[in-house]
Order: sequence, then structure tokens, then C-alpha cells
Amino acid sequence: MDIVLWVLLGILGLALLYFLVGLIAAVTMTKVGPHPQYDHTPQDYGLDYQHVHFESRVDGLKLSAWYIPHDGADRAMILVHGRDASKQNAISGKLPELASEIYKAGLAVLILDLRGHGESEGKRYTWGVFERFDVLGVVDFLLEKGFQPGNIGALGISLGGAAVIGAAHVDQAIGAVVLESTFADLSALVEPNWRTESGLPLFFLQGAFLMWQAMYRFDLRKVKPMNELAEMQQRPTLIMHSKSDETIPIIHGRQLAEKVPHAQFVQFENCEHAELFRDDPERYKDVLIAFINEKWGKV
Repeated sequence: MDIVLWVLLGILGLALLYFLVGLIAAVTMTKVGPHPQYDHTPQDYGLDYQHVHFESRVDGLKLSAWYIPHDGADRAMILVHGRDASKQNAISGKLPELASEIYKAGLAVLILDLRGHGESEGKRYTWGVFERFDVLGVVDFLLEKGFQPGNIGALGISLGGAAVIGAAHVDQAIGAVVLESTFADLSALVEPNWRTESGLPLFFLQGAFLMWQAMYRFDLRKVKPMNELAEMQQRPTLIMHSKSDETIPIIHGRQLAEKVPHAQFVQFENCEHAELFRDDPERYKDVLIAFINEKWGKV
């Protein structure tokens, strides 16, 4: 009997250890990390801008953003950075420059700090699941500014792309979707990179998934932006991805495009992950502005 008890206690101890490791991994893998700092603002590109604050839809987190109004513009574009970045530091500090190019096309622009990033509240990222509330908070802000449903576009980079898909999936006020370096299926992204990201054997991945679900009430294994994209009513969609992206392989971009046959898919060469505008600015600008003017209607 003593042997059975000790065996049971040993099994219980191993189970507790397994889930403790899973808990630590779940918390660690979603902590916002450091990012190189840059100092450019829209003012560096001759743009008057406003430092604005508002709340995310649903959970009310306080968000920070730069809003660049455009006299006479009837459309606005939301720019959403990726993981471990911000409105000032994404694309190696060139997000304000990208905003200036969109402004020149005749649109107002809002550059968002996602939750846990930049000057917004929060400490963790959720692979786009809760970040969609941040994008929806921007939509509410722009609707209050007088922009009509359908006249708000959203450009998301990497994690920001998943947030944009999630927001557009639930709110048709987002009339155009631009995705750059965005994952299609989280499990297909996490599993091959688990050892590198966590330093743990693959055996612990399911434990991390289970602990994450217990803490945040959703299953990371079901985070598949490509399925939400497929369920959206048809609207102009541009998907850009680099063939040399080692963080999120280009297969993810192709899978997203396959889910929306009307989407425009553009493959870039020799660009790092989430750095397409930095590495090939002229082509990026040409593709994006043509999409804005031709696929989303003329200004």
C-alpha cells in the first residue's frame, strides 16, 4: 500500500511539475519583449499630428496613438505594428514614414500602439485575439471623427495583421484590409519554433496551451486568422509577404490568400520579417497606393 501511495504521489508531483512548466512557458512566451528604439514622428515628414488616447472596445484598456488628420479626406487608414514594436519603433522606425506616404495619397492616418506596447496599457500580447479589441477601439474613434463605415482601412504587420483580421471579421466598418508578414495558423507557426522560443522540448507545448487557456479563456490552438479571413464578407484585401521571411514563412501569406480568392497577393524578395517597407520601399509604396486608389476606390 505504501508503494502504491508513493507511486501516486510521484505521478501527481510529475503532473504538477508538467503544468507548472507549462504555466511558466505560457506566461513567458506572451511577454512583450524589448525593441530597438527610434525617434522619428510624423512631424519629421512634415505632418501635423495629434497624440490621442482612447479605450479598446470590449475590455476598455487605455490605448495611445498618433492621429494625422487630413482636411477633406473621407477615408482613413489604421496602421498596426507587430510584436515587440510600437507606433514609433515598427519597421525599424519607419512606420511614421509609411504613414506620410498614405497621407500623400489623400487619407487621414492613425498609428496605434497595441496593448502592452509603446504607451498603451497592458503587459502581454495574445496573438491577435484581444488585440482586435484595440483595432476596434480605433474604429470607434474614427467613426466619432465622422468617417463612414467602409471608409476605414486597416494595415496590420505580423501580429498586427492578426488583430486586423479579427477586427474586420466582426465589424464591417473596416472597408479594406492590408496584411503584411501575417501568420495564417498559430499552431503551424508555434510548433516548429517551440524549442527555439521556449528552450523546452515539444512535450511541454500542450501543457503551455492548456495553461494559457485556463488563464485567458481561449485556446491558442484555435487561433487561425485564415479561417476568420475566409468568413469575412468580400472587401478589398491586399496580402504582402517576403519569400525570405524566416520568422513567418511565406506559406502563411499564401494560405491567407487562398482563403480569399479576390485578394491581391504580392510576393517580395530579400526582405526581413515585418521589414518590407524598410527593405523595398519603392515597391511597397507602389503596391499599397495602387491598392488604395484602384481596389478601394479613388479618393
